[in-house]
Amino acid sequence: MTDQKIIAVALVLSALLIAGGLYYSKQAPTTPAAILPSATPDSPTITENGLIIGNPDAPVVIEEYTNFLCPACASFATGALEQIKNDYVKTGKAKLVLFIYPPQELAKAALCANEQGKFTEYHDYLFSHQKDPGITKEQDIKDFAVNAGLDGAAFDACYASDKYTEKAQKWYDEGMARGVEATPTFFFNGKKFIGAQPYAEFKKIIEDELAKVKQ
Repeated sequence: MTDQKIIAVALVLSALLIAGGLYYSKQAPTTPAAILPSATPDSPTITENGLIIGNPDAPVVIEEYTNFLCPACASFATGALEQIKNDYVKTGKAKLVLFIYPPQELAKAALCANEQGKFTEYHDYLFSHQKDPGITKEQDIKDFAVNAGLDGAAFDACYASDKYTEKAQKWYDEGMARGVEATPTFFFNGKKFIGAQPYAEFKKIIEDELAKVKQ
């Protein structure tokens, strides 16, 4: 896809998904959200159901639909996410399942980063540099990969192959079918929760789900 198309897609989707995510973030939903599966902490496994992080048998499954251009997603990624990982994912109580929403170039890039065992590094670098310098053209996607510590040549070859285009489209189509119209959107064991909230809000939802398991 050309740089112009990437920017156009970003503008259109950002207006719908990002604005929606920011709106719901300010609404502080009081009801829990929705969920699915995961592997070992910080080492995602690619499945048809998403990028899985954590214990596959964890009792709480946290699905997140995220967008690397979404400010609310960045707020979650640089805030509550690390606490959730430390308190629940690394302890085997919960697993994360990530779905990358369009622009699909960024979904493909994330999957290519995961081939090198660098998904977390790429994910974190994209969100921490979302505003400065930001991604405005396709070369930025590749430059960010190198800056995040990936092998540039291997990343470029994977990215150019379009091997993950179909998967990225499938994640988007299934997300829309589930009513995901804003990012970030979460599912905690099947319950939908929209927007980046303080860690305390997520903690309450996760603890409620763990309590159900113990009953």
